[in-house]
Amino acid sequence: MGQPLSEASLSETFGVSKTPVREALFILKQEGLIDIIPQKGSFVFQPDEKSIIELCNYRGYLEPVALEESMKNDSQAFLESLEISIVKMEHKIKNRDFKAFLLLDGEFHESFFEYCGNSLLKKSYQLVQFHIGAIRSHLTTSEEAYSEILEDHRRIYQLLSCGEIGEAQTMLRKHVLDIKAIIDACVLSTETS
Repeated sequence: MGQPLSEASLSETFGVSKTPVREALFILKQEGLIDIIPQKGSFVFQPDEKSIIELCNYRGYLEPVALEESMKNDSQAFLESLEISIVKMEHKIKNRDFKAFLLLDGEFHESFFEYCGNSLLKKSYQLVQFHIGAIRSHLTTSEEAYSEILEDHRRIYQLLSCGEIGEAQTMLRKHVLDIKAIIDACVLSTETS
């Protein structure tokens, strides 16, 4: 995060002219994934503590609603999707493939919106899903954190399988907001260093 992006380097890497690189950077800027600073260049976005907390709060409201809608809309397909994600995550964590694990973490959460049957909810999530992925990959770094994520996903799935939607929503909200504790720990370790 915050890394500079060179049009010339990207152009050379992908074997294209600078025009498609500029167009791609413009699209990424619109999605909030890069910052273009006149006379300085393009940089991968670097969220501050406040924007990460805002994103967590947004997810804490949005994801439980989508979860409930998915259970109403197509609970069988939704639960199967969650179960498949969990099985894949178990395999990746066992093989210590943490990069793939984090992608599957994203897949688990995206399922709430894939099955909710509400195009506006789905679009709302799409506005932030790349930010979520980027933050997830930078803040989740310990094996203990990966294990906790997997355990939370299992618990959410179990609650839903038992028809305890309200409990699953509460668990999901806690799971999403737990990242605030990671941020606080990072801030504290920075302050004491």
